[in-house]
This record gives sequence, C-alpha cells and structure tokens, in this order.
Amino acid sequence: MKNCMLEKFGPCLEKGCSWCCDPVKIKYRKGYDTSTIPPMLDKNGNEIWQPLDAVWAPEADIDTTRVKTFNCVNYDKGSGKCTDYENRPDICRNTSCVDEDSEEPIKKQHKDFIKEKFIKMKK
Repeated sequence: MKNCMLEKFGPCLEKGCSWCCDPVKIKYRKGYDTSTIPPMLDKNGNEIWQPLDAVWAPEADIDTTRVKTFNCVNYDKGSGKCTDYENRPDICRNTSCVDEDSEEPIKKQHKDFIKEKFIKMKK
C-alpha cells in the first residue's frame, strides 16, 4: 500500500535523532479534547501508540499549547529507530524538525527544535 501523503524531510536517520519518537509528542491547543486524537494503527489494525499520563506544555507557549505523549510500540530504544519505518503512519512521515522554506541552516533548525523546553503540567 503506497502512502498518499508527501513525506517531509527530516534529518532523523542522518543525525541519529529520535527525539520525536521518545516519546511521541502531539501538540494541541489548550482546552482541546484529546480523546479525539485518532489511534495510530499498524498495517494489521493494531494500536502502536500507547498514551502516557503526562501532559506537558512548551515553555515558550505555556498559555495556549499542550503536548500529549505516547509510547510507540515500533520504537526501539536501543537503536533509536522505528522497527517498521516503511509502514509508519502518515503523521510520522509528515513530521519534521526542519522547515524547508527557512533560510536558517538545517543544523540550526534541528538543534533549536530538539532543545525546546517543556514543563510537566499533570501526571
């Protein structure tokens, strides 16, 4: 089955970075009902994201944004890689720490993205 969504460029494999997956972080507006976040399923229909209790807020946008976290069953903590990379969900393919239209170098964008600070809001 071919993926119909365009894949964004990210230096994940090149830089050996798995920040987005350890744990998976989904940003949403404060007050949003997170139960509407659809389950992420593998090709067999099994859920691959297990919700964690913690909710975080980015320090730079603490008043309006929250981050829900998930453990991904396809994330290998030892290697930092996805064990089913070819079949990862569209949201994983469409996530990037790099803005291709930015004039800043990829190295700086990536560094700034992964150094974003979060505050734990609840457990």
